[in-house]
Amino acid sequence: MTMDVISMITADHRDVERLFDRIRKDTEDRPALLAELAAKFVAHSRGEEDLVYPEILETVPSERNQVREGTDEHHEAERMLLNLLDVDPDDERFDPLLEEFVQAVTHHVQEEENEILPALKQAISRRRLEELGRAFSERKAREIQHGLPTANSKASRKRSKTPGSRSEGLSKEELYHRAQQAKIPGRSSMTKQELTKALEHRGS
Repeated sequence: MTMDVISMITADHRDVERLFDRIRKDTEDRPALLAELAAKFVAHSRGEEDLVYPEILETVPSERNQVREGTDEHHEAERMLLNLLDVDPDDERFDPLLEEFVQAVTHHVQEEENEILPALKQAISRRRLEELGRAFSERKAREIQHGLPTANSKASRKRSKTPGSRSEGLSKEELYHRAQQAKIPGRSSMTKQELTKALEHRGS
């Protein structure tokens, strides 16, 4: 039986919450659990931004601000995740960074499940929800195959902040971070290609 996209998204949310609990308790397996969390979180975020959020913008225009906020929250959570991946699990900074990330994701999940997803469920048919579910699943699978963003290394993050560096070859997270620094309007709803063009236009 095909799952609809809302059921898939909420199942992902519960899966991530279980991973949070395991990372808190199982200190020995933290590296492997963090890698699993990062892969799933990034794939989920890409699937929502590429497929689900555009559908909401088209069918429920009144949720535009919530969608933009959701996209911004994805990017901020990914920044926190990259910082967490750069810290040794035995470092005293790890637990505070983990809790910061957990709180950010929990806030995002609550808003999404209480506001955005119910609006989408009312706006489109069951058949369309199932079509989106199939596309969402395929999109996540492709993202996981590609592996984690290259921005999870300090070197790549440093490169993304270097003045005058080219936008070409950067991940979407790096492009978005540079767009924030350049104060490019509308960046939260831009695709990777649009971010690249906007940064090149600014000479960033």
